[in-house]
Amino acid sequence: MAIKTDINRSILNRNNFKLLIDKVPTVEYYVRTVNIPGITFGETVQAAGVGLDAFFPGDKASFDTLEVSFIVDEDLQNFKEIYDWIDSIVPLSDPKLYGTYTDTATTRTNVMASVENDLNQYSDITLVLNTNKNIPNRFIRFHDAFPISLGSIELESGADAEPATVSVSFRFTYYEIETTS
Repeated sequence: MAIKTDINRSILNRNNFKLLIDKVPTVEYYVRTVNIPGITFGETVQAAGVGLDAFFPGDKASFDTLEVSFIVDEDLQNFKEIYDWIDSIVPLSDPKLYGTYTDTATTRTNVMASVENDLNQYSDITLVLNTNKNIPNRFIRFHDAFPISLGSIELESGADAEPATVSVSFRFTYYEIETTS
């Protein structure tokens, strides 16, 4: 058995990252925090004798949500990009916008039906983790992501000149950790 001698002893610094979201490019420059979601794997329990249970791996994994907080620009452009994405998935202001991301058609009775696919409502998200020398090191790709919540913007008169921030939560199918972009 070979002994691995090239162990990287550098630590992962919390501030060496970049987040890339295809559908919302302006968010990239204002991200404050992002998490690498946890994963839970189910288990199956089977009786192994009197008073004993045996545990076996289950067949389904569940990921926590991807949580992102970002500084809101003064034109609300990055906030509006997320809002418009949600509005296109769940038509908040105009049901006709639903077709923008889901390729749907509306019947004469305003019933929406899928035409081809629902893939346009998703976006891949890439979290780039940099080394301590700010060189891209790992790429975490979140596949088929979509926003499930957009937090509120809190404004306060008389407050110090702190930027307004907002949080957004994403669901995704799975993620991969890669060494190349």
